[in-house]
Amino acid sequence: MSSLLQARQIALTRGTKLLFEDLAFSVNKGDRIALVGHNGAGKSSLLAVLAGLTPPDDGEVSAQRGLRVGLVEQFVPEALKAATLLDAALAALEPAAQESERYRAEALLGQLGFAGEQLVTPLERLSGGQQNLALLVRAQLKDPDVLLMDEPSNHMDIAALAALQRYLVDTRGLTFVMISHDRALLDACCSSTVFLRDARTYRFDLPYSNARDALEVQDAQAAERLKVEEKEIARVRRSAKRLAEWGRTYDNEDLSRKAKTMAARADRLEAEKTEVSRGSGLSLELGSEGLRSRTALTVEGLTVRTEDGSRELAHCELLVIKPGERVGLLGVNGSGKSTTIRRLLSALDTPCDEVRFNPNVAMGYFDQELASVGGGQGRFEWLRQRTDGADQAVKQALLRAGVAYRDFSQPVQDLSGGEKARLVFMLIALTRPNFIVLDEPTNHIDLESREELEKQLKASDAAMLITSHDRRFLDSVCDRFWELAGGALQETHDPQSYYDRVMAGDVTGDSSRSPTTPDAEKTANDDALLERVAELEELLRADRARKPKFQKPDRQQAWEAELEGLWERLEASD
Repeated sequence: MSSLLQARQIALTRGTKLLFEDLAFSVNKGDRIALVGHNGAGKSSLLAVLAGLTPPDDGEVSAQRGLRVGLVEQFVPEALKAATLLDAALAALEPAAQESERYRAEALLGQLGFAGEQLVTPLERLSGGQQNLALLVRAQLKDPDVLLMDEPSNHMDIAALAALQRYLVDTRGLTFVMISHDRALLDACCSSTVFLRDARTYRFDLPYSNARDALEVQDAQAAERLKVEEKEIARVRRSAKRLAEWGRTYDNEDLSRKAKTMAARADRLEAEKTEVSRGSGLSLELGSEGLRSRTALTVEGLTVRTEDGSRELAHCELLVIKPGERVGLLGVNGSGKSTTIRRLLSALDTPCDEVRFNPNVAMGYFDQELASVGGGQGRFEWLRQRTDGADQAVKQALLRAGVAYRDFSQPVQDLSGGEKARLVFMLIALTRPNFIVLDEPTNHIDLESREELEKQLKASDAAMLITSHDRRFLDSVCDRFWELAGGALQETHDPQSYYDRVMAGDVTGDSSRSPTTPDAEKTANDDALLERVAELEELLRADRARKPKFQKPDRQQAWEAELEGLWERLEASD
């Protein structure tokens, strides 16, 4: 196996924090490596060292002679933002080569789903996911032998993720190291996984999910070995202490000598004992309470428009969320998911007939832009001003989340995206809402935290409305789904069909709706409602015909509630 890039015994410190030491990392020809670790573990810093952008404090990095390394940055360089998509990609090349490579750049962009006017659209006007794809093309135009990708899947919807996955899987001869928090992407594209934690690496020649299982087994075995070792160390120390006491009592030099030998042995065992991971040191405790009522939210006859009111994004006939239900909101980038969420939340301050929250709803909201986490306040002060609890509860929440006491006063405006996200989760835990709205909560948190958040949400009694580009996260957490596509917001009982249609390019964010006469619109609406009634009744009949252990009581309850609302709507229209 040919080694292209190798790091030996490297160490790196940022400020007072040791990111890694005595670390080994190698990239061989044909490797497709997932680099995984919690936020702040040093993944991006390690890529910078491998790319030659950051010298290590200790150790060395060696590369095969003439090796070309391509880096896909996490953020668009400022100098490229005003350039068109095509020009930004070509900017990776020398000016003399750009014209001859234009066709290849267009072909690569086409492979990743770009066409037509998008090629001359300024990069800053494209979505975050599209910008990441552009950075990938920019790096690939240099024909790198090793490609280093720093979270290329960030901010991507399912369509962009599908394009990225197809490209990485189908392109022959790629050798890459990829940081990503998308488990499905890592499983599909990577054959090896390297975990960066405790300032060192753990490598498995397995896709991420299998590697995670193997790491858990390894951790469990290490913990068992440590228990045995610590028990033996304690026994040896007790024996050494007893011999030392006897030596003093009986003035016996032989016993005293044996005591020193035994104490030295205990010290050696202590120095050589099995190392057990400290983990991320972070927690996402999410305490919440249920709402005692029939409904938490009713949306009826709602039209959602763009912020400036110039365009209609979606129309909703009737949707209901009951206490304890976890609803996933599906839709591609540009379909209006975040705008719809903000429109729903606005009804808390300005009540309206179209959006009706239960009067006893206590709301918890995670904004994907984290706009509320800003300013010069420290972490402690930011939380204290937003909660009614005692100061001690705030301090304990920060400490449980792995925030050292000295960092309580760190200005929130200086925090990373992951640190800001955790602060919002801490606020939700402290306020214990009974209705939680999460707009892309997985954008800023690492894989370990995503899995922990899943467990916390599934254990909660709160009603929820959630958007996320992480399909595995939604499938794990949500028991119902709404779909926003083609100008309509409606229930879908088969999210797989939505994913299939997006992968095939059949779902867009186009919300244009053809005008109709009032009578025609009423007839069409009534027909659609009756069609939905028939569909729901068939779903109920089929589910009740199953053996009790195979039935889905939660789904039956949701279908019955929707049926009740539909009949009320039909009766009111007569």
